[in-house]
Formats: sequence, C-alpha cells, structure tokens
Amino acid sequence: MSIKTTSLGIGAALLFSAMTAAAYADDVAANLKGEGEVVVTSGGGTWEAAQKKAFYEPFTRDTGIKVVLVPEDHAKLLASIKLGQPEADVTEIPGGTINSWIGKDAVEPIDYSLFAKETLAGMPEQMKHKYGVGALIAAAVVAYNTNTYPDGAKHPDNWVDFYDVKKFPGKRSLPKCEKMLDAGLLEGALLGDGVSPDKLYPLDMDRAFKKLKEIEPNVGRWWIAGADAPQSLISGEVDMAAAYNGRIVNARKEGAPLQLSWNQALLSFDYWVIAKDSPNKENAAKLLAYISRPGPQAAFAEAMSYGPVNNDAFKLIPQDVAKSLPGAPEIAKNQIFQNFEWWSTATADGRTNYDVAMERCVALLTQ
Repeated sequence: MSIKTTSLGIGAALLFSAMTAAAYADDVAANLKGEGEVVVTSGGGTWEAAQKKAFYEPFTRDTGIKVVLVPEDHAKLLASIKLGQPEADVTEIPGGTINSWIGKDAVEPIDYSLFAKETLAGMPEQMKHKYGVGALIAAAVVAYNTNTYPDGAKHPDNWVDFYDVKKFPGKRSLPKCEKMLDAGLLEGALLGDGVSPDKLYPLDMDRAFKKLKEIEPNVGRWWIAGADAPQSLISGEVDMAAAYNGRIVNARKEGAPLQLSWNQALLSFDYWVIAKDSPNKENAAKLLAYISRPGPQAAFAEAMSYGPVNNDAFKLIPQDVAKSLPGAPEIAKNQIFQNFEWWSTATADGRTNYDVAMERCVALLTQ
C-alpha cells in the first residue's frame, strides 16, 4: 500500500485545511505583496501536500510571489551556502540546531518588521528567534504496525519496549543522523536503556551511542525523510518505528494499519530559517510573516496533526482535534520536551553538543 494524497482520508484533510485557511483569511498587508519567487526545501509526501494547501498556494494567491520547492537536503544546502550560492532561500531545521547554523554563518536575521503586530502577539517568545521563526511543535513517538501488534494485544508502548528485542522481536526503523535531533534519536536510546525522563539531560552520549550500536542489527531502515518511517511500517519492512506523530496520524487517515503511543513522546519544535546570501531574502521573510498567522497555522495543524506556533490558531481548530496535538495540555503528562539549550551549548573546543553528537553519529552509522 502506498500513501496517495488523492485518497479519501488525506484528501479530505487537505481540503479541510484549505477551507480553514480560506475561512479565516484576512486582508494581506500591502508590505507582503510582491513579485518573483522564493525557493523552499520540502520533505515531500503528505507533508508537502499539506504545506502547499495551508501555506504556499494561499501565499502565492494573496501576494503574487511564486513558491518553488526543492528536496530537503541540509548537508547539500549548507555546502551551497558556503559557496555563496544557496540552492534554497528557506528551509526548516530542528530548533536545537539553530546555534550550529548561526556558528556556520549560514542564516540571515529575520525581518520581523514584515510581521503583523497581531501575529507577533500570538507567538510565544521562543518562536521568534533573531535568526529563526517557529515552524511547528512536533512529537517523536513509538509507532507500530497493527498487523503485527493488533488492537488489544501486547504492543510497544514506550522507548524501553522499542529497544527490547527479546520482548518485541522484529525490525525497527530509526532516523539517520541528519534527523537525530528532531526525531529524538539519542533521547529515545537513553530512555530505552532505562534512563528516567527527569534524569535525561545532560545526555550521556557514550551510553546513547552504545545503545544504538546494540540495536543496529535490528534496524531495517534508517530514514531521512519523514514519510519513510510510516512507509516502512506500511510495507512490512519494519514492525515498529521512531516516527513523527503527524506522519502516523495521516497514514492512519489513509487506512494504513498503524498506531502510535503518546507515552514518552519527545516534543520538539522546528525553525524556519533564511539561507545566508539568499537571492530572494525579502520574499522569504514575507513568506514567513504570512504563514505565521493564525489561519495558515490552524490549517496546517488540522491537516498534519502538529502543534501550531501561533496560540491564536487554537481558537480556529476544533476542540477534539486541538486536544490531541503535540503540546496540548490534555496529553502533556505523557510527553517530554527536548532540551534545546543543552543541544546548543558549546563544548570546550567551541563546537555545540549537537556538532559533537553529529560527528559521532556519522562515524557510528558509516562503519
């Protein structure tokens, strides 16, 4: 089975997201209108389809600026930025990596003068970084195939279960190093090794990478695109996966035999950033100002089940949907916020903890 955005489940969700955006559309400020284009990286699949409906198509309609999508590849993008020829104007990065991007002189400051006062008022302070605009609140969860673990039967419920190959044999899917942070690779490994959530930070990298090395023979796929995790479950390539909650929810809307657990869900948020020396820097800032408004945020949250970064969006989202979004108070007791301050802390040699972990991760997974 493959996920088709034209099928009833996700198609209805995307139609509803488009209707939500349209229903709460307001007069776009003159300072957001323009011409030309803005190049944005994309993760593909239902993610891209939802962003088109909630963000890009309305933006082009209302401003006259065309959105061009290219595949997301941060390593390639950083290399192009270093050469002074960024292949994209805008990309989405894990919140904990922003200091690393700043340290590489890879991002431009955000022009918040283009944002409406009402938009800025609805956004929490951490979503208004000097060099990044909040994109979403997400959760990395333990997900599984219900053909392997039917409803009512014993199934993996947390990271301890995920890493217990004796109790739950079968193949796993885990994120590659590039998605290490926003998919909670090290945090999940430590929780799987028995570390208590309140003792998680500072992360014990030695212990985490040892656990990952132990599980490696049982990993059927190391994924980089968010769509890969549910697809590997649907195809039967793996029985369980570390996955983004929204990807699993939308695959279920397609009729896929998948389920997730909110127990020990790892919450994170992403930033939109503008590439250094972006040739379309002004259009990039206009795009971010536009999609940070409540209407687009509500539309995307309804379509993909990720938490909005503008609190006013919750006023536009049906209560039965809002209460099950990452960050919602109703399920907060089962969730763990990742500590981005630790990830961005510099070590003795000037590198961040993220930089150190990335180097070790790449070395481990290429052996």
